[in-house]
Amino acid sequence: MEQPKQVGLQSQIEETMDKLSYYCLYLTKNKWDSEEITQEAVLKTLIKYPEDTFPPPVSLLKKIAYHVWIDRIRKQKKEELVSEIQDTTIAERHDNVQQMEQLRKLTPKQLVVFVLKEAFHYQSAEIADLLELNESAVKALLHRGRINIQADTIHPLVRSSWDNLEQEEFFELIELTLNRGDPAEMIRILPNVFRTSKLYFQTNSNLCMAAA
Repeated sequence: MEQPKQVGLQSQIEETMDKLSYYCLYLTKNKWDSEEITQEAVLKTLIKYPEDTFPPPVSLLKKIAYHVWIDRIRKQKKEELVSEIQDTTIAERHDNVQQMEQLRKLTPKQLVVFVLKEAFHYQSAEIADLLELNESAVKALLHRGRINIQADTIHPLVRSSWDNLEQEEFFELIELTLNRGDPAEMIRILPNVFRTSKLYFQTNSNLCMAAA
């Protein structure tokens, strides 16, 4: 009497598993994912419900499989998003490093004019007022700065222009200014910076030509 019952149960299990496998393949459109989702759905069912009630209704197994698949998709999307953010952050850091290296090809005045003009869209007249220069001088600094940035190497006169200034500290301020999107602190110290640099410029006519 027991044998027919066992055969019937086995047949029911096989039929249920076939339907579940077909449904999981329909969900995932992929054989390997389908097999994993099927196994996980069965495992969750066995953990949650008494073993002697297996197989449960196919509708229950399909529901569990559906949620397993949705959770997997969400996890994959989250991982992809995290990876994308990390890749973007690395790329941005790389771009920032390259950007700062390009700015090292500028004299102090060229640097300030370039940052105010290109990053913060100041008008030439506004920059001229800040640096106590005329507009023609500002435009000349910007023009010369663009030429220096396109050069393959740093001009010796550009290196010399930093002799009376703490270049690394100034570049830290520039980087902070760009990251914050606010030039206020840089503008605040300009009088001190260029009071120092003016003394140097006045003692070296060649350097004045490079900075102009």
